[in-house]
Amino acid sequence: MTNKGRHAERHSFMERVAHLTHLISLFVLLITGFRIYFGWGFMVYHDAFYLHIIFAVMFIVANWIMIPYNIATTELPHCEMCKTGKHSALKHRVSGIFNRYIFGPADVKKSWQILLNYVGKADYPPITVYDVKNEGYIDKLHPATKFLLPIEGLAVFLIVVTGIVIYDLDWSILGLPISQWLLAIADIVAPIFNMGGIPFMRTIHLLMAYFFIIEVIIHVGIIEFDPKVWKYHKAVFLTGEEDLNDRNYVKLVNAEKER
Repeated sequence: MTNKGRHAERHSFMERVAHLTHLISLFVLLITGFRIYFGWGFMVYHDAFYLHIIFAVMFIVANWIMIPYNIATTELPHCEMCKTGKHSALKHRVSGIFNRYIFGPADVKKSWQILLNYVGKADYPPITVYDVKNEGYIDKLHPATKFLLPIEGLAVFLIVVTGIVIYDLDWSILGLPISQWLLAIADIVAPIFNMGGIPFMRTIHLLMAYFFIIEVIIHVGIIEFDPKVWKYHKAVFLTGEEDLNDRNYVKLVNAEKER
């Protein structure tokens, strides 16, 4: 923490870059994708197509390289027992990451509190839980965001694999006929929905695009509809820091160190 214990780094530089890359590439993919699919006339088809491919690569890099790297290397509260070898540092890291990014029982409780808050029956639960003594975040994601993360991961996977087939029916890497393998799987599943393999792939691709629109509305709405959490916009896009003295939705543990 800095400034006499008032500020903590909520998002590292790489986390902010990954978030911005994901966001920009997603918006460009949605705009160009709908232009390609629906034939909107605001852009030349070939320009939309090439932009779509370029930003698809950025989208993959953000979601399959940058974000996993940031999660794996995220800073956790210091642990003296890890330093002395009294328990596994790896186990501590895995459990800390799991608690921070995976929706669990504590998030169910928070979600219920949020619903009660909307009808005036409970206080809004803390989004930030910070360990002052050990200088690290225990939790810093809204429970709705954590709930959406694995669904988003599946949506990214589906939109990429379907996009590969739509882009090139003969796409391969290192001699492996990836597109043909994916299309063979689609040909097995698609008849269940009375569809052919390629139309099935296009439908899944389009549905995932709609999912991302809904997700952005939910994700942004969590912040936009409550002025008290606008500070998180500043943290994720600009400074990366959070003022822990602003106790709106902040809970401090082991705070005896703070003066």
